[in-house]
Amino acid sequence: MKFPIQIINDILSLIYPDRCVGCGCVLKHGGNVWVCDDCRYHFEIRDYKKCSKCGRILYHMGKCRVCNSEKQYFDKGHTLFEYKEAVRYGIREFKYKGMFRYGKFFGELMAEYANKNLKTKFDYVTSVPLHNKRYKSRGYNQSEILAKIVAKNINSQYKNIIERCINTTPQSKLNKKQRFENIKGAFNLKSNVCVKDKNILIIDDIFTSGSTINECSKVLKKNGAGTIEFLTLSCRSED
Repeated sequence: MKFPIQIINDILSLIYPDRCVGCGCVLKHGGNVWVCDDCRYHFEIRDYKKCSKCGRILYHMGKCRVCNSEKQYFDKGHTLFEYKEAVRYGIREFKYKGMFRYGKFFGELMAEYANKNLKTKFDYVTSVPLHNKRYKSRGYNQSEILAKIVAKNINSQYKNIIERCINTTPQSKLNKKQRFENIKGAFNLKSNVCVKDKNILIIDDIFTSGSTINECSKVLKKNGAGTIEFLTLSCRSED
C-alpha cells in the first residue's frame, strides 16, 4: 500500500519534469533517477571521521566540542552527509521550497544507512515535530516524511511521540548559544503515549548544534525511555 505522499509524488512526476535533487537541472533520464552525473558523487555514503557520541563529521578522532562539554541525553547519533554543496541545495528545496517528493530519495538513503550501520532494535521511529503554526504554514513536516520511510524499511513502527508546545524562533536564525536557550522546554511527551523501556530512533534532516535532538531526548529519558539514538540526513561539521 502506498503512502499518500507517494501517490502525490507519482502525480507530480507526470506534470513536472524530473529535476536533479542536487542542483535542479532537468534530468535526461526518467524513472528512479534522482541526481545528475555531476551531483551523484555528493550523495554517495562514505566513511568519515565522526564524533563517537553524536556522529558529527569531524577532522579528528574522539568527541566533538559539544559532546565533551554538554550533557547529552541521547545514547548515540548517526548522520549521512555534511551539510554543504549538493546536499545543502537538495535539503533546502525539500524543506522550504515544497519539494516534498525528494523525501523518497532522502528517506531511502537514510534507511539504507540504518540497515547497514544501526545495531539497536527500535520499538519506535519518531520525528522531530513542528509546532502546529509552522506545520500549517509549510504544509508538511520534512522530518516526518523521512521517518515514515525509514521506519517502513527497517521493519519498525513510526509513532508520533513528542509534541512541540512552544513555537520557538527557527534555530537557523540563531547562534550556537541562543539555540540552546531557545529550545529549552519546547517539547512534551504526547498524552497517552508510554515510552518506558522503549528503544527509540529520532529522525531529523539536519544536525547543527544538537540542541533540538538533545531536548527531545531529554523528554524521552525523563519519561523512562530505554536506548535513544538519532539519525539525520546531514550535519554541520565542527568548525
